[in-house]
Amino acid sequence: MKVGVIVLGIFPAGVKQIIYKLYNELSPQHQLIGLEAGKDEKVSYHELQSTSDSPYLSNSMLRLSEVEHIEDWEEMFFGMDIAIVIGGQQAKEAWSAKLADSTNIRSLFVPVSIYNNIKESDWSLGYDTALNSITQNILKVKDTIHSLKYDKPRLFGFSIEGQPSTKMLQDIAIAVDGYFLANDYETAELMQLSNNITKSFNSLNTSNVLIYSVSLADVVEKEVVNKVDADWKYAEIDEALCMGTNPTAIDRIMANELAEGILLWTANEKQTGQLIVHKDSITFKSNKE
Repeated sequence: MKVGVIVLGIFPAGVKQIIYKLYNELSPQHQLIGLEAGKDEKVSYHELQSTSDSPYLSNSMLRLSEVEHIEDWEEMFFGMDIAIVIGGQQAKEAWSAKLADSTNIRSLFVPVSIYNNIKESDWSLGYDTALNSITQNILKVKDTIHSLKYDKPRLFGFSIEGQPSTKMLQDIAIAVDGYFLANDYETAELMQLSNNITKSFNSLNTSNVLIYSVSLADVVEKEVVNKVDADWKYAEIDEALCMGTNPTAIDRIMANELAEGILLWTANEKQTGQLIVHKDSITFKSNKE
């Protein structure tokens, strides 16, 4: 049986663990084929093989593809018996629209996102590692600014690139004991946020941090920072910083559970559907449900 695998949009370290486990379990009885879609919309195929016994220290057997570079999903998986699509919310929407209803090939969508923004899933592979990576970097800056006392309070902003969910922004703010601006904020919340930050400054606490999406950078500066009497500096945190080379224990566990879900779906020859991550389990949902 030919098993086609593609990773779309995002590639946290735990995905290598999934592919590595699929390779160990499926070969040599089955042929594991990696698909890579280039910017020219051409798709390349190669049989996935591992030359290392460590999925984290070795290079990935499969490279990342972009959703927008794929036009004909059925043609892309032509010749495959089943298709495994690994990706985030954008990949899920494209899979639902262009492959999930196919009568020619069975497919399975596997949710992966450092932003934890995939509909129906409570959690996603890569999220915990991203939270840890971002939190550690913010705390380093926070320790530095706390160690130097100035007459004027200081506010340091961290803008998260990509598509961070409001839940992610909130989780980071709680972890670093700072503030955040929700993506779906209301006007009244801007003034409240400014007031809360101002009230947080005292003789002992002369600095604070603000977490927000990079898409709201202008709003933050005009509607929040300009109303706070503090020295303002900011830094952007890109996706590369969120990936992490070593997944956290939670993401390692989830990667193995997702791999087991894929293998179970493959062995039982289930129909097209998706894996859904709940807080305490991973379940399969048929596309016909």
